[in-house]
Amino acid sequence: MNKEKIKKIAKKAAVVSLTAAARILIGMFELVDDMNFLRSHQSLCTGMSIEDAREYLAECEEYHRTYRHAFNRLKKKGWIESKEIGRLVVETLTESGEIAAIEAVLKSRSPMLRAGEYCMVVFDVPEAAHAARDQFRNMLKRIGFVYHQRSVWCIQKEVSAGIKRIVDILKINKWVRIYKSYEN
Repeated sequence: MNKEKIKKIAKKAAVVSLTAAARILIGMFELVDDMNFLRSHQSLCTGMSIEDAREYLAECEEYHRTYRHAFNRLKKKGWIESKEIGRLVVETLTESGEIAAIEAVLKSRSPMLRAGEYCMVVFDVPEAAHAARDQFRNMLKRIGFVYHQRSVWCIQKEVSAGIKRIVDILKINKWVRIYKSYEN
């Protein structure tokens, strides 16, 4: 296995098209697996000089530190939680972590709609659910929605599927409607 092939394995996490937090988790664990595999199967590194192998392992350890730092930041924010299942520790996204990941994707990767087309969100969440309502309204602002009138927000991007998922997570679906609107 040559150095380039080994590097491709280690960088595999960077091309996984999942949410940002999930990519960090997958990347971190794959890098750890790759490092452990290389250390236990050093004979597979033929064709690499000892210096190249050491340099590559140092790069892997640096990637691991970077992923571990990002992972700890996500955990501190409450976006990732640990659960013990038997002898395994399973790391999962929390609801707030999933919302943050969806929001990041909607902000950066949502395609623009054609001229005159809009994604329109209309909601009337009761005061009893004010925390979810405020969180939802603030998220709409961060994504780039424009306020048109009381509880009517529009954006010229295709974000309806992501917004629908967030509405489901916040459990406010009976008070929120998502439309595709056309300007006359």
